[in-house]
Amino acid sequence: MKGAFTILVLVVAVLSASGATDAYELISATDKTLLKPQVERWIRDQVKHDWSDLWEIQDQTREMKNSLLLGNKDAPDIDRHQYVQAMRATIGTGYPEIRAFTLSEVDKEPDGFQVVGCAKMRREEWAQTSIEYIHVRIVNGKALFGWPDGSPEPCKL
Repeated sequence: MKGAFTILVLVVAVLSASGATDAYELISATDKTLLKPQVERWIRDQVKHDWSDLWEIQDQTREMKNSLLLGNKDAPDIDRHQYVQAMRATIGTGYPEIRAFTLSEVDKEPDGFQVVGCAKMRREEWAQTSIEYIHVRIVNGKALFGWPDGSPEPCKL
C-alpha cells in the first residue's frame, strides 16, 4: 500500500513539474466532449492550411468578411469556394498564417468559449510567437470559430 502511494505521489510530482495540465479543466465534461475534437480540427486546419475544411467551422462574422473581403462586412455568407480563394489570397500575405499552435486553455464565456494557445505566426517578413485567443460559439450543437485575436504577449511552443 505504501509503495502504491509513493508511486502516485511521484506521478503527480512529475506531471506538476512538467506543466502537464488539461486545457479543458475549466469547462464541464459535456462541453469538453463537444469542443475537444472541434478544437483539434481547427488547429489541424490552420496549420495544414486546409481552408476547405475550415470553412465548415468558421463563424461567418462581419469581422471575418471585412478581413477576407476587403472591407465588405455586409456581404452575404460566402460559399466554400469563395472562402478558400480568399484564404489563399489573404493568409501569409495580408493576414498572419498560423504555423504551429499549442492549446493552453479553454474558458467558458457567456456567449460561448474562448480558446487560448501559443501560436507561431508568420506574414511576409514578419514572424512572432505569441498568445492567441479564439472565440467559439455553439450554434445548433456545432462549434463555430471566430477569427484569431492575437496579443503581443510572447510564449514558447
